[in-house]
Amino acid sequence: MKQTKKAKLLKYLQTHKRGITGQEALRKFGLYRLSAEIWELRKEGYNIVTDMITPDDPDEAPYGRYYLHG
Repeated sequence: MKQTKKAKLLKYLQTHKRGITGQEALRKFGLYRLSAEIWELRKEGYNIVTDMITPDDPDEAPYGRYYLHG
């Protein structure tokens, strides 16, 4: 049975305590809309927290890193 991108994301969050960013999700799973999958997982009851990262370079936009809490 083929695993969905959401299932792969959940497994990744369960096994990688450092979390995941949008760029990492795109590279690892071809997942363009990470925040939408995170929203779905939250609706299913998973406690996922977001840390907003502000890059040192002022030309770069802030981004989120998502973690599975607990």
